[in-house]
Amino acid sequence: METQARYTLVGSFVLAVILAAFAFVYWMQNTGGLTDRQLYQVRFQSSISGLLKGSSVLFNGIRVGEVTDITLSADAPKDVLVTIAVDKSAPVRSDTVVNVDFQGLTGAPVIELSGGAPGAAAIAATSDHAIPLLTASPESTQSLTQSARATLNRLDKVIDDNSAALHDAITGISTFAGVLSRNSDRIDGILAGLERFAGGAKTKPGIYRLTALTKSVCTEASRPQLVVPEPASPMAFNSDKVVILGDPPETSPFEKAQFTDNVPAVVQSKIIESVESAGCFAAVTRPLDSIDQSDQLQTDIRQFAIVMTPAPTANVEISIKFVTASGKITGSRDFKQSVPLATVDAPGAVAALDSAFGKVLADAVPWVSKLPVEGEPAKEKEHTKAKGDDDIPEPEMPEAPPAP
Repeated sequence: METQARYTLVGSFVLAVILAAFAFVYWMQNTGGLTDRQLYQVRFQSSISGLLKGSSVLFNGIRVGEVTDITLSADAPKDVLVTIAVDKSAPVRSDTVVNVDFQGLTGAPVIELSGGAPGAAAIAATSDHAIPLLTASPESTQSLTQSARATLNRLDKVIDDNSAALHDAITGISTFAGVLSRNSDRIDGILAGLERFAGGAKTKPGIYRLTALTKSVCTEASRPQLVVPEPASPMAFNSDKVVILGDPPETSPFEKAQFTDNVPAVVQSKIIESVESAGCFAAVTRPLDSIDQSDQLQTDIRQFAIVMTPAPTANVEISIKFVTASGKITGSRDFKQSVPLATVDAPGAVAALDSAFGKVLADAVPWVSKLPVEGEPAKEKEHTKAKGDDDIPEPEMPEAPPAP
């Protein structure tokens, strides 16, 4: 008897716990939990398929409550009354907009509240409705399927209303395609004539290079190492394209021609090759962090372009300064050459620029090779001092006695 009494007591306790758990879940589901909630009724004037008790209520995307009851309206069979429990802190006003939205992969329906002016009056209960009432618009419950169906219906109506015009348009397109097919050879001839009239087909931009000076100036390398930094240049000339100053002719778009690198880098490379070929310097190189301080040949590209007026001409102007290792400028000169274009096209433009640049190198390289080496004037002064007398003044010779 004692054993049975224990089993009865344990079973009763377990059953009570289970019932309490179910009651707690029911209370949480229908009253909204521990927070202070406000009940509202929402009148929907169309179907709300999928909306269930416990569905979420969102305000501007934030969950503020849930659905507690769904009933049909007694005075309007088409209407549905949905009771929602919302957090009292939610700013529900008389102008709050109510919609049904679908969230998640499963498309679970939720009630979405939004809008409401700060100065709008709060919703209050009336004699007809003990719970404050919100009314949703008929479009608020329109599902995606209904929207797609309505769109297709409208599209079908547009096609029906314009079926004759669409038939005529399709017939015209078919007729025009047939005419093009029967006269394809003539059309090819017309297009070829238009191409010739316009100056030929557009070709891909060619890639060109400049020519270095190969003339020897010195029989042996009597000068020290020379460093040639990349030339300074305006932004317009710091490009791999042929720069055009003026309006180029439409039939000859030779501005599409391009060099193997940006113009300053190409000019630097060709100056190094040309000075090396002169044979006057022990070595000619670009600036390197690992070498000792050396003499520098600093250049400035002032012009490297095709000038269209008064006649297409290639103008090249480069300023050169010879700076010693101690920072002294021993020579500075501006070299400028102009060569007219033989043909107004890409090869002609590049050939004229190459010729003008070659003339600049022909003048500049011998000039650089003949500049005085730092220390030569000092050596001449020491030689003069050694050759002359010391700073001690010579004794004066006695004057000759007057003649008797």
